[in-house]
Amino acid sequence: MGFTRKLVTMKVYQYKDYQQYVDRQSIINKEKLYWTYVRRKTVKLICEDKKQANFIICHGTRSGAEQKFFKKFFPNAYIIGTEISDTAWQFPMTIQHDFTKIKEQWIDKADIIYSNSFDHTIDPITTIQTWRDQLNKTGRIYLEYSERQSIGNEDDPLDATNEEIEHLIINNNLDIISKITEDISHGGIVFVCEKK
Repeated sequence: MGFTRKLVTMKVYQYKDYQQYVDRQSIINKEKLYWTYVRRKTVKLICEDKKQANFIICHGTRSGAEQKFFKKFFPNAYIIGTEISDTAWQFPMTIQHDFTKIKEQWIDKADIIYSNSFDHTIDPITTIQTWRDQLNKTGRIYLEYSERQSIGNEDDPLDATNEEIEHLIINNNLDIISKITEDISHGGIVFVCEKK
């Protein structure tokens, strides 16, 4: 009952159609192409938490800083980032892909999924389910989220509180096993999640 009430207050900006969403996200990507949100220290804390990884997916990576940071800690891992914009080809370890959409070859494969771009989803339920299904049995999602940055407009379509994100995670067959709060951008939280 509490989840239903909370989910109703979660808002998503309504684009006229999917193409308008892709176009707007691509424009924002190009405007901020060399602006890095992720902190190296955050990736270090994630790698200290998950000490082994062979396959890492980073979602919504713009210019691929996340992949480079993870590569320093896991030099032998296969690391791939997704970016919805057509700029993806410019950056190593990056493909053009909408992170909400299923990629069959990634199902049950990832040791680590990291993203600080959840506020860019237009379908939070499907997105969290897609990411959950990409995890292998011992994999973890590291969802970095700041409710201060989640404003529900054309640029950042999701408007949700930290509590709403928690409910969304838990009610989609994931456990929050811990939270990283130390020195996270914009007072955010990294929700550390495993499959139930």
